[in-house]
Amino acid sequence: MPKKLLICEDHPLFRMGLATAIGAEPDVELVGEAGDGEACLELLRTLAPDILLLDIALPRLDGFEILRWARLHRPSLRTIVLSMYAECAFAERARHLGAAAFIAKEDALSELQNALRHDDGSFYRSAAVVRNEAAAHRAGDDRSTPADDAAGLGLLALSPTERRIMGLLGQSMTSREIALRLGISARTVQTHRTHITEKLGVRGSHRLLELAIRYRRLFR
Repeated sequence: MPKKLLICEDHPLFRMGLATAIGAEPDVELVGEAGDGEACLELLRTLAPDILLLDIALPRLDGFEILRWARLHRPSLRTIVLSMYAECAFAERARHLGAAAFIAKEDALSELQNALRHDDGSFYRSAAVVRNEAAAHRAGDDRSTPADDAAGLGLLALSPTERRIMGLLGQSMTSREIALRLGISARTVQTHRTHITEKLGVRGSHRLLELAIRYRRLFR
C-alpha cells in the first residue's frame, strides 16, 4: 500500500513541482496540499499522512512549530523539511525537533527521491547542507561566528531583554512559550520582537528567525 504524503509549501509553483515529482513515485500517494501552517495542522489531523514535506518559512505558523506539534501528537510521522536556508543551524534545529531529513530547496527536485527512500534511521541532509557543514568544519565550526559580523547587523546593540528573546527564538520557541519563560505577556513579547526588527532593519518574522538561529550562540 502506498504511503500517504502531505505537502505544506506556500509557493504554488514550487508546490506544483513537488506534486509532479511525487506523482512519479509508485510507493507514495499525494493526499493533500497546504499553503500555510494552520492549514497544514488541520490536514495532519484529518488526513493522518505517513510523510510530510514541510517548508520552514510558512505564513501563520512556521515549520518549526509544526515539527514541535508533530513530535507530541504524531510521533510516527516522517517529516522531510524543505528550506531556502541551507545553514547547518537550520538543519540541526529540524533534526532536534524530530525531522527525518532536511533538503535545501535548490536540491529539492534532484534529491527528493533519495530522501523519500532513505530509511536507515539516520538524518538525511541534501548536498547543499553537507557542503555548508563541511565549510563550517574547515572554518572551525559555526560556534565561532565572528562577533564583528553580528555587530554589523546591530545584534550586539540589543537590550538585555531583546537579546534574551533572540536567544529563545533561536531555540524555535513561540511568542507564547517565550512569554511563559520570561514571565511576561505574549503581547509584550510581540512588542519586543517588533522593536528588534526595527533595530535590525529586517522585515518579516522569518528573517528574524533566521538571524536568531544563525547567531544563537551569542545569546546564551
